[in-house]
Amino acid sequence: MFKQNQGKFQNKIAIITGSSAGIGKATALLLAKEGATVVLNGRDEAKLITTANEIKTIGNEPLIIVGDICSKETIKRIVTETSNKLGKIDILINNTGGSSPIKNLEEVTEIEWQQTIDKNLSSVFFLCQKVAPVMKKQQYGRIVNLASLAGRNIRKESIFSGPQYSAAKAGVLGLTRYLALLLAEDNITVNAVAPGITLTKRVAKRWDSCSAEEQEKMLAGIPLKRLGKPEEVAEAIVFLASDSAAYITGATIDVNGGYFMS
Repeated sequence: MFKQNQGKFQNKIAIITGSSAGIGKATALLLAKEGATVVLNGRDEAKLITTANEIKTIGNEPLIIVGDICSKETIKRIVTETSNKLGKIDILINNTGGSSPIKNLEEVTEIEWQQTIDKNLSSVFFLCQKVAPVMKKQQYGRIVNLASLAGRNIRKESIFSGPQYSAAKAGVLGLTRYLALLLAEDNITVNAVAPGITLTKRVAKRWDSCSAEEQEKMLAGIPLKRLGKPEEVAEAIVFLASDSAAYITGATIDVNGGYFMS
């Protein structure tokens, strides 16, 4: 699936938020393997260092920027440090996010709503806002936003997303289309990837806590009858970040085993 040739991202600088684990880490490793110099971001410095050490064995030494992506200061540091130390920003992968368990409408608190919107949507907007001038000056850029099946379709049997998460990820899809139109004249493409249930460590714990009946019910709605792997989502992200996707913008690739169509 979307296999890249060795060195296809040679001399490219790629920022990946939430890259200490899961889909973000898988994406960083794949981009590094293909020649990119990657900028890692997340809140857990120890995990970022572990990821960086793995990357050093297969590619260029990465830049680590520790910080909460919901902080405007962190966003500013990501753009400033990348530009100053590496000279440019070719690729931005807005991967940071987090699902929320389903609750009755009345049970969702104002704090839960705002935190979910900030992490999954506001962070994407404000980082794109800071990166766009750099890419415009270069007249080149690739932005890939992580949406979710929850932003396109929601099912009652799913236990992996509440209304605040679905709203945030639907917002990511709308923002992706708007930015794609706005930035196209500067040779900047903006696309999204919408994963289904993907077996990151965090999701695997929740999946294992489900009963066999609950698991069977969810798998019944997936034509491929299995959950996704972080590496499978990373392949789609890396394709959209590549020049092979130069004529694709404003699009969403669904990586969910057919769950969206079923």
